[in-house]
Amino acid sequence: GSSTLNPTLITYKWFFIHRLAEIISSLLDSASTWLHHYCIITLTAKCATEKTQNKMGGYARYVPSSDGNNVVHLDGANAAGTESLHENHQQQQAQPPIKRGFYVSFPVVLIISILLVCAILAAILATFFAATGVTCSGGAGVGLPNSNDSSVGVTDSASSRSSKAGDTNGEDLRLPTDVLPLHYELTLAPYIYDDNESAFYFSGSVNITIHAMNATSVIHLHADRIALSRETVRIVTVEDNAVLPLTDIEYSLPSQWYLLKLASPVQPGKQYRIEILDFRKPLLLDLRGLYLSVYTQDGRKHYLVASQLQPTDARKTFPCFDEPAFKARFDVRLVHRRDFLAISNMQQQSVRPLSQPARWFPNADPRQDWVEEKFETTPIMSTYLLAFVVSQFEYKQDRDSRGRLYRTWARPELVGIADYALTAVKNITQFFEGYFEVPFPLNKTDQAAIPDFIAGGMENWGLITYRESRLLFDPKKDTTSSLQNIGNVISHEVAHMWFGNLVTPQWWDDIWLNEGFATFTQILGVRQLHPDWDIDAQFVVETQMVAFYSDSKGSSHPIYMEVQNPGQITEIFDTITYRKGAAVLRMLYSFVGDRVFRRAIGNYLKQNSYSSTFHTSLYDSLTREAQADGRTGLDVAEVMDRWIKQMGHPVLTCSREAGSIRLEQSHFLSDPSQKPDPKFVSEYNYTWIIPVTMVTQSNASAAAGLEDVSSLVQWMRIKSQAFPAGSLTPGEWYLLNLRSAGFYRVNYDRQNWRVIIAQLMADHTVFTPQDRARLLDDSFSLAAAGLVDYSVPLNMTRYLLKESHYVPWRAAMSKLSLLHSMLHRSSAVYGPFSAHMRRLLAPAYADLGIETARGDSHLRRLRRALISTFACQYGVSACRRDALRLFEQFASKNYSVHLPPDVRRAVLCEGVASSTSAEHWDVLYQRSQIEVHPGLHNDILRALACTHQPWLLNRYLDYALDKSKIRSQDAASVFSVVSANSNGLQIVWDYMRNNWDVIVERVPNSFATAYFVYLLGEFNTPIRLMEMEEFRAKNQDKLTAVQRTMEQSLESVRINIHWMNSNLHVVRRWFDEQNN
Repeated sequence: GSSTLNPTLITYKWFFIHRLAEIISSLLDSASTWLHHYCIITLTAKCATEKTQNKMGGYARYVPSSDGNNVVHLDGANAAGTESLHENHQQQQAQPPIKRGFYVSFPVVLIISILLVCAILAAILATFFAATGVTCSGGAGVGLPNSNDSSVGVTDSASSRSSKAGDTNGEDLRLPTDVLPLHYELTLAPYIYDDNESAFYFSGSVNITIHAMNATSVIHLHADRIALSRETVRIVTVEDNAVLPLTDIEYSLPSQWYLLKLASPVQPGKQYRIEILDFRKPLLLDLRGLYLSVYTQDGRKHYLVASQLQPTDARKTFPCFDEPAFKARFDVRLVHRRDFLAISNMQQQSVRPLSQPARWFPNADPRQDWVEEKFETTPIMSTYLLAFVVSQFEYKQDRDSRGRLYRTWARPELVGIADYALTAVKNITQFFEGYFEVPFPLNKTDQAAIPDFIAGGMENWGLITYRESRLLFDPKKDTTSSLQNIGNVISHEVAHMWFGNLVTPQWWDDIWLNEGFATFTQILGVRQLHPDWDIDAQFVVETQMVAFYSDSKGSSHPIYMEVQNPGQITEIFDTITYRKGAAVLRMLYSFVGDRVFRRAIGNYLKQNSYSSTFHTSLYDSLTREAQADGRTGLDVAEVMDRWIKQMGHPVLTCSREAGSIRLEQSHFLSDPSQKPDPKFVSEYNYTWIIPVTMVTQSNASAAAGLEDVSSLVQWMRIKSQAFPAGSLTPGEWYLLNLRSAGFYRVNYDRQNWRVIIAQLMADHTVFTPQDRARLLDDSFSLAAAGLVDYSVPLNMTRYLLKESHYVPWRAAMSKLSLLHSMLHRSSAVYGPFSAHMRRLLAPAYADLGIETARGDSHLRRLRRALISTFACQYGVSACRRDALRLFEQFASKNYSVHLPPDVRRAVLCEGVASSTSAEHWDVLYQRSQIEVHPGLHNDILRALACTHQPWLLNRYLDYALDKSKIRSQDAASVFSVVSANSNGLQIVWDYMRNNWDVIVERVPNSFATAYFVYLLGEFNTPIRLMEMEEFRAKNQDKLTAVQRTMEQSLESVRINIHWMNSNLHVVRRWFDEQNN
């Protein structure tokens, strides 16, 4: 295995070795000059360099150009002669050293000898590694720099890769449209069949039928760290199979594409075929492209191959036109050993025995049974939606009334808990078919639970992949929130089958429409499956509040923004894209109404099926339907442009006038002293067209129970505008933004805040759960920004003693947790704050208890989990007593007794925190190593961070970067839970500063490294801010992929410092008044 694989791995490294040889040679030049001043000699140190260059004739040469657009050329005298290179290499090793006459002292002779040996070794290494790469690639191979193959010792982190890709120097990184792909014939053959994980690899070939739109003699083809050569690439006419000679192949690193240069141009209107006969790459556990995953069963490791191609990693798997608009059909073949199973986007078409496995696996045992599995041709689709899994998984299956197949795949030990996922995917697929009135176009849907998976789920058409904890549900072991998360993720991914797969954005700058739409419409799918979950109310705290928080910073960005390179593309998969995008689309849904929304979306999907569009197409469809419904003045594009093309959101400041309420809009920033990022200039001067909904105390009954508020919408189009309020008296309240449907905050006049709080204390059920959550979120956020006094939100929390709905409690705990983060490290106010928290939580805990009761509703179970977590954290005596009792029972039964799932994390945390030794910690960690169930495994991982022993927390961080101890997908989670420890954030920060190079090297994805940086935003002291700024300056080149996150974290710290200076004394005064 390794003898065959390693040369290919080395091919990807030859640039590094060649550069190293040149650097050493340059140093030798300098050393010889220095020695010349001490001894009169005649020595040409360049001979070593010249030998190296002579032996590398015919190799790809890396040519830096004046404009920074570096390319790789295939040329030279020995461009096709690999055997002669081996001969030259052997001759070089056999040549005697060159003798020169001179007289020097012995120490100088010794130094010169050492330098000469280094030069010769450098030349030999460069020639050997390059020659080996050519031999493996079948010709003059182009080895790409920055391979992340750790077995050779050079790693390429996400940050360094993005840094290079981002340095475009003005180069256009979009594919030209001179040729368009029509059809791919792709074969992939992963080798994972022995115990030498470092020797795993995959081979492949691909034929791409293209249609020439314009005459061109250069074809651009994406490939990331895939070696191609003139011997392995051929371009022929489809009509008569005539070969078009290639004159050159260049590689552009910033663009991640090859330039295939032809002797004569392709002709418009004709079809051609790009034939790539063979390529090979290492299989790594890097969670990108086609990658390796592993699980343990019966004490033995089992390997599988999975894929994650979004957004730009199809090119990491096979050469392709890797942009969403370059859609094509795909014929996929997967080669594997017969005792493994393969799945892809489409159903299996045929399986044929492979009599010559050496074509793909030179080290394969021909006595074993090898097969090539072919799948049906896909619909027209984007490259990033392809998916491949080769494993020894098992599955459960079901069919619907149309005979379509649904399967859920998992490792054998977990396939028994796939029932809910199977039910949900079938139900939600049929729901969306009816809702959009557009049939699901495939004849099967597979779902696969992957042991190592960076995201929650991925919407590959026909083969949706998930993290295990986001697909598999065991009612005896999993929490209520796990069930809800699984339902949400499945609904999200199924919504993508239409929005994203059937109709795709033309380019990644419109990815918000993909992800925002799926994040919003997932609540529609879940709501019909589980109407008792009140999922729209939960959207307010799970999605909208999180979006508000991120979007209230000057370092936010517009939903729609231009992106060019892979680093920028990856970076926009963030809270603004997903959650703000979803919240704005929910607002759109609320002002056009469900009937218009459904018809418009259905028409949009039908008109644009199997194609790529721009978001204006959706706006046009919505406008047509709204006007047909009687709203002739509504222009959806005019409204939505204000929300997606400028960052931030408005706050409406209210004042009472005779018979009306005057609203004034302004850009809300959590720290008004901050300025919006100058990169994003608002063409609308930070004004929005706002759908205002309002009721007063006297007419509230008219809106009670009204889910569709579109009939109540009044439009605010200017900076300041008055709205009629009838005969509103000073003692009556008014309420805006009903059901929290709009993406804006409301700052009421003082009198209205007082009467709203009085209403909450008297009868809070007058307001919907969405409204109560919005009032808590708005009041705390406005107080933090200095726009209302902190007495407003803190007085409002007292009504929680009567609150029994999960959503307002979740909103309150979220906002109070931010207050906790400001106070708990150093402030004397933390004591009175904790006492206030105990006063709120103790009655709620007494009502709920720690044990699940038969007949508990879904929302009551969620509230129990929430309340028990915070009650134990703040020292409610009954909670701690109950938790320790359960933990002692658990520990006394060899850490295997059943714990109530919804409170399991709180119980484990309390047990770990109460231990003064490492005994419980070590046993629980060992349990995590063998625990198969994803829910229990995750709870243990989080509980391990509850220890009060700093050395254990540091050891835990070490474990997080060791994939033999913690899965790579869980590294960011470990850092997150450690940072939440009362002592943990400083420990995480010290660790990050001392080990950033290791983190960048070992954490496989920029999403995860961005989360590491995000954690730092909780600091609130000038010294930490200074340290972070120094860290940014020192590691500028290693932070490129997370630059926006770094800026947001720095801004968060500045906001927190401002909060401490402006609000700490105000909060202290309120608590002093309560105690007096």
